[in-house]
Amino acid sequence: MEAFSGIEAFARVVETGSFTAAAQALQSAKSSVSETVRALEERMGVRLLDRTTRRVRPTEAGSAFYRHCRKLLDDLALARSEAQAAQKEPGGRLRIAAPDGFAERYIVPGLPAFLAAYPTIEVELIAGSAALRLVEEGIDLAIRIAERPEPSLVVRRIATSRVVIAAAPGYLAQHGTPRKPRDILGHRLIGFAPLPWRDTWRIGTETIAVQPRLVVNSSEALRAAALAGLGLAAIPEWLIADALAAGLLARVLAGHETPSGGIYAVYPTNRLLAPKIRAFVDHTVRDLRSRGLSR
Repeated sequence: MEAFSGIEAFARVVETGSFTAAAQALQSAKSSVSETVRALEERMGVRLLDRTTRRVRPTEAGSAFYRHCRKLLDDLALARSEAQAAQKEPGGRLRIAAPDGFAERYIVPGLPAFLAAYPTIEVELIAGSAALRLVEEGIDLAIRIAERPEPSLVVRRIATSRVVIAAAPGYLAQHGTPRKPRDILGHRLIGFAPLPWRDTWRIGTETIAVQPRLVVNSSEALRAAALAGLGLAAIPEWLIADALAAGLLARVLAGHETPSGGIYAVYPTNRLLAPKIRAFVDHTVRDLRSRGLSR
């Protein structure tokens, strides 16, 4: 076990590029990870890492050793998954990454029923707009919203996401309602930094270069800006469904097609899924469908 812990720590340092990040991924102290790797180098009698003040890189010998370590760790993960699959009751810690806004509005409300159904599962939910590196960050499952999923990932489509153009009724009363796509150029626009529609809005058959008056970097800020009457927003319908139903926001240019994509469950590898992951994805599909998000 001592030798294996050294292998796991060494692999994490190579993948993350630092002892600090590796320690965070392993939920351990930096000093412990450093000592574990140093002890591994002593037992092997070879220097595996070049350490500088800015970054840690594998030596030539370390790079070759890492390839074998990665295969060993992957085989262990597969063996663990197969062992878990033999259990009747899924259990263990489940680390889930999901976009901000979607996590709060769709993942969290579904957790009470999921946790009640699987009392031996513990969930760690990481919400944010950045697409985390699944293996390096130790993520079991990520929710990604995109027009097309990354071809290198294993995905399952769980729902549909559509962008709509919307604004507060007060804003439209003061500035008018656009009737055709290019009318938006005469309006105040709200851009969303993480995605391409910050600078380019696709409405109907037109692709329109825009200069937003306000740019935000979180979906909740995008929603809040629209509700505050700051302008027109190109915004996911799932993010404002309740506001549209309540009349707090109004959709405009509804007769023109806008981009749509998928909401995907993304897995780190295409190997056997642990029961806890499969259970959560199946539950989420049912939960989203019950709340109107179609597949």
